[in-house]
Amino acid sequence: MKGILNIMKGVSNLETAPTYSAKNSRNEPAPPGFITAFRFADGQALRLSWDEARESIVGEGPTWLLSANDDTVEGWLEGITSMPDVAREFLNGEDKRPRVHTGPNYMYSVVADLELVAKTSDATATGALRFYVDRNRMITVRARPLQSTDRLRHAGARRHHRDTVDLFAGLIRALNDTFADLIDEIGDCLDDVEENVLEDSHTKCRAVLGDVRRRLVEIDSERNALSQLVLRKLEWAEPRSMEVLVQAIQLLNGLGAGLEGLYERAKLLQDEIAAALSEDINRKLLWLAIMSALLLPATLVMGIFGINVTGLPGTKDPASFWVVVGVMAAHPAITIFLLRKLRL
Repeated sequence: MKGILNIMKGVSNLETAPTYSAKNSRNEPAPPGFITAFRFADGQALRLSWDEARESIVGEGPTWLLSANDDTVEGWLEGITSMPDVAREFLNGEDKRPRVHTGPNYMYSVVADLELVAKTSDATATGALRFYVDRNRMITVRARPLQSTDRLRHAGARRHHRDTVDLFAGLIRALNDTFADLIDEIGDCLDDVEENVLEDSHTKCRAVLGDVRRRLVEIDSERNALSQLVLRKLEWAEPRSMEVLVQAIQLLNGLGAGLEGLYERAKLLQDEIAAALSEDINRKLLWLAIMSALLLPATLVMGIFGINVTGLPGTKDPASFWVVVGVMAAHPAITIFLLRKLRL
């Protein structure tokens, strides 16, 4: 995402002014980065065009702007004078670590979300969702389509949100649904891994368990970051909306017990695989030691009779060769008998 601090080139001076005129900004095509926008008023969720969104986002009503990384949209956000510069810099960043920052009358954050359509072989790839929320607007920016924003976008026309904090609570609920589905999927994956471990077919399970534990840590770190809002509170938010947000975050925290259980289960399965691999290696080393013990007497006899010095017995006896072969064959048989007798 580029240019959130740079004013879009090639547009009129009116584009970078604090306010916009409906007469001069009408009928402009929507930029590629503009996905959708909603304004919530009179108990209805109104879907906005690009021109309507530009007018509404600088107004005083709950508005949600969903955009992708595009210089046009980001440069246009420069005209929102009530949006702090630090939030623009944050939206322009590349760090994907989940965290939340709050200000006197705003907050901004980045959370991890599952991609709606993964571009890689990993069907549950994650992407970063950055958002900014104040009294009048919520702006979300992402590089790829994400599941939670898609859930909220499709539910936007069916539900009324009293303000942006209530809208943000809806985004948290969408994250809850997304992570709940992911946790169920991880549970099914661990069931398959456990079945493979019991059947001694765990060749590729270690990589799967490593990926599972990484995803569980991502969800838990995001849960901890959003939990800060419960402790800090948003003084500028209406009490009813803040209560709804706290309830949504508490539901997210409710996933913590399930996360800990899955993490411990993945850890135990990984330890079980390590123990099975260690046992397999020990078994092979045991067979190697047994083979060495069986071949050692024969090697000793061959070494003695192969030194070619004067006085070696049997050099002139035709039957001496078969005597030596018999001795070498008898030594392994005696060794095996002694190992079985001693239960080694």
